Amino acid sequence: MFNPRRVPKILIIIILILAFKLLLVNIDKPFWGHHDWNSAVYSNIARNYIRYGYLETKFGQVTNADLQDKKSFSYITHYPPLLPILISFSFKILGQTENSARLVPVIFSLILIFFLYQIGKELHSKMLGIFASMSVVLTPIFLYFGKLPVHDTIVPAVSVFGFWTYVKFIKTKKLKYYIFLLASVVIGGLINWSAFYLVVALCFHQLIADRKFREKKIFTLIPLSIGIFSIHLIHVHSLGIDSASAFSNLAERVNPYLTADLYGFSLIKYIKQELLLLRVYYTLPIFLGSFLFFLWFIYSFVKRNLTFAQTLVASFFVYGIIQIAVFSQLSFIHDYMIYYLLPFLILSFSLITFRILQNLRKKLLYPIVLVTILSFIFIDKLPFTNALLATSMHEKGYNAAKIIKSQIFPGEVAFVGSGSYKEFEEVFIAYYSERQVTYGEKLPENFESEIKLILRPKDHDALDNASKQLLNSKYIKHENNNFTWYEI
Repeated sequence: MFNPRRVPKILIIIILILAFKLLLVNIDKPFWGHHDWNSAVYSNIARNYIRYGYLETKFGQVTNADLQDKKSFSYITHYPPLLPILISFSFKILGQTENSARLVPVIFSLILIFFLYQIGKELHSKMLGIFASMSVVLTPIFLYFGKLPVHDTIVPAVSVFGFWTYVKFIKTKKLKYYIFLLASVVIGGLINWSAFYLVVALCFHQLIADRKFREKKIFTLIPLSIGIFSIHLIHVHSLGIDSASAFSNLAERVNPYLTADLYGFSLIKYIKQELLLLRVYYTLPIFLGSFLFFLWFIYSFVKRNLTFAQTLVASFFVYGIIQIAVFSQLSFIHDYMIYYLLPFLILSFSLITFRILQNLRKKLLYPIVLVTILSFIFIDKLPFTNALLATSMHEKGYNAAKIIKSQIFPGEVAFVGSGSYKEFEEVFIAYYSERQVTYGEKLPENFESEIKLILRPKDHDALDNASKQLLNSKYIKHENNNFTWYEI
């Protein structure tokens, strides 16, 4: 006979070690993979914190690649600065490498797993917590994006911690859990404004939960969130930038029809795409399990016998769906926005699985079935996971940067004769070259006085013929399989 209550605590430690080892796969790969734009951008900002200092930059996110006077600083202001600051701490301790940058999201990913386990234990049992945490580790979305240095893979970890503190607070009424909840909102809010989805989800739960779980203090999180966002706007203004730019970016992300011609957006296409992404990134068992949970939730709602677990998991759905429903332009372009749904999908799948298998709980077949399901999750999209980990679509930008860095000194300027490279490779070239680079498909006037290197990519050699003829007739040409370049 199998006793599901006697689950050894060491299992969660083993899962965390396994997750850490799996996330270390390709952790030292250059930033040239799927959505590594984020890795290069925020690592460059982190490097500038070290280069110029936190006070000199006023904690602003400086995007310049080469050494610049502070009067020439360019900033990213769409998000609060805590993420690149954390990466800069990692750089200071471990050196400015890809490993160091990716270690920050890896740590948060381990936090996510641990507190999903804790929530699963609170909602059902240790066994469900173990099953839920192990399910996360085996999904393609976690194995790839779990080490991507971007806000949207880090904030969910902070939010899941916030959900756990919320559960502990409304069950025990202990003040320390309320303080931890406040801390999760503050820390999350300093990483990204999406942390405030937690506040919406918890207020929603207060409205639908049983009376014994009601607590008015939860609604104080609303003014706290407004205050944190206001601090961000004040900070942006202190950098000499119109804080309205933050709202203009939000407006663009909300309205996908502003860029519909560029990305081919339509509502039907968007819905189909998101469902396909959920199926692929989370695997078939989790996708179908979450759908069954919806049916179970609706049935229980009609019968008016919703459990605490069901209402809390529904709150996780509210948390995750806000990003996709409200910021549709952003989500249509960036597939990893479905990461916000990870806690809901995992917990709903786990709950419905344990509900279906409840009659097997004390039988030896029970753990065998659970292991079989976990094995299917891992195998279902394993080739896709391996393909994700091996992606290298921006390797050409990396290679261009290496040439530029080896040929010119800091303070000198390179010119790349391709508009396509500016659109798709600029951030990678900036990060790895650490030089000022301009782009165009025609040589600028008086280029000899400003530019020290001209690079022509062979895969997009868009420089006009007159410029090519001038370069070939006047300057020594160097080339390899991918590029042609001239020292001016």
